[in-house]
Amino acid sequence: MTRWQLLIISFLVFGIFFRFLYLDRKVYWYDEVFTSLRIFGYTESEVIQQVSRHPVVSLEDLQRYQHDAGRNLLDTIKSLATEDFQHPPLYYAIAHFWVKWLGDSIAAIRGLSALISVLVFPSIYWLCRELFPSPSVAWVSMALVAVSPFHVLMAQEARQYSLWTVIILLSSASVLSAIRLSSKLSWRLYAISLIVGLYTFLFTGLVAIAHGLYLFSLKTKLQFSKAVSAYFIAFTTAIAAFIPWLVIVVSNFSAINSNVNKDEAIPLLSLVKAWVFNLSYIFFDIWGQSSLESRFALTHLIVSPFLFLTGYSLYFLYRTTTKQVSLFILLSIAIPTIPLILPDLILGGQRSLTMRYLIPTYLGIQIAVAYLLATKLSSSGVKQQKFWRLLTLVILTSGILSCVVSARTETWWTKGNSAENPQVAQIINEANRPLVISDTKIGRIISLSYLLEPKVQFQLKPKCHTCQLDFTANLSFNSGISTNYSDIFVYKPSDDMLNNFNQIQNYTTKLVYEPARLWKLSQDKSISLN
Repeated sequence: MTRWQLLIISFLVFGIFFRFLYLDRKVYWYDEVFTSLRIFGYTESEVIQQVSRHPVVSLEDLQRYQHDAGRNLLDTIKSLATEDFQHPPLYYAIAHFWVKWLGDSIAAIRGLSALISVLVFPSIYWLCRELFPSPSVAWVSMALVAVSPFHVLMAQEARQYSLWTVIILLSSASVLSAIRLSSKLSWRLYAISLIVGLYTFLFTGLVAIAHGLYLFSLKTKLQFSKAVSAYFIAFTTAIAAFIPWLVIVVSNFSAINSNVNKDEAIPLLSLVKAWVFNLSYIFFDIWGQSSLESRFALTHLIVSPFLFLTGYSLYFLYRTTTKQVSLFILLSIAIPTIPLILPDLILGGQRSLTMRYLIPTYLGIQIAVAYLLATKLSSSGVKQQKFWRLLTLVILTSGILSCVVSARTETWWTKGNSAENPQVAQIINEANRPLVISDTKIGRIISLSYLLEPKVQFQLKPKCHTCQLDFTANLSFNSGISTNYSDIFVYKPSDDMLNNFNQIQNYTTKLVYEPARLWKLSQDKSISLN
């Protein structure tokens, strides 16, 4: 084994280490709260109905819905089918049994994703060996994914995206293997990979479509060959197996579309800048919670080189490999991307800015970059080899640096609105007897509750995110606000709630933490919100 191979292995070790480092340090954010709700068999509507029955809710009352209460797998599936149908049940079913075995701590739940993410390495190795004759491409690909800050962050999320990453790679490798071997067993394995993928994440369908287009684009004589026929059998078998959940998805498609496209449109230039910046995250990410504007200011200095590297890698791939290889990777990048980008350009929205939806795209780009680096390292002259070795080390070291910076923090940009929770919790916990009032979504409140002390009490009129019913019209604070609290905070209030406070005589509101819209009420008198 050469020194260079040993160096690559060391980066793999670092990548595995960072996946399991400080699993419980970062904020258990909004989406992860819903993961716990689902795997423990609760529905959001049930939580809202129960917490709204009481004028004051304790921290323990909120946290009970994040722990095992003896519900079974059927309750988990019902919860998803009723409210979260855009998320198929496979990951949640696995997690349901995982927490019964290892417990329901944050580290335990996230540990499942971290463990699954390790399977990415043999999976991408297999895919690269199906694509390229040289094993060096597979080794560099593993190293790039190992220290990729984006993949490490996804590996520490209590969500299904690590599992989906593995399935994307396995299904891609298995379809190439099936084409090469042309055996019934290989096509059956491909069909199984599609079934598992569809029950993990709906966008697996786009990956399968890319595979089909690849087959049809190879050679004319393949149009009606055994390979095409076998692909259609595998694809239709997967769809048939997915029909039970597909019926639920189709019947609720409008609700799914509204959830995916809930953000306002942004200017085209800002959208393009965000795409470029997101691309850099798979190689380098030290930005934390910084705003898009501040990140954009550094685009030309740091981000642009990664854009150039990606562009040149794709060009080099197209120019130096066979049509079969370049076409497979380019389709794997384009097909999952186009359905997200085009609606944003035509209809508005920010679908294409959600990086986890574009995991197939980023994997294809990383393989293209790995091919460029591996080829240049082995075929260039001595001086050029030194340059490419240095560049490879810079890219891999950038990933390590990003993981070091990220690991030391409580939050990151991946945590969405929950990224503000540590600052909010610090302010609230400093009070002697705090009361938190809110009419925001229940997921945000429960996410915040993970960082609050047991002394904190809540008075809630929560909104429902995934429920099909509107509970807010029937909820009110009939008992008013007691004067027994040292400090009264209003967390992410709606305009109606804030106006209600401001219109009460001798009662004032003060904004104490603007990023999270945390307000503090004066205690001139007791009030009622009827």
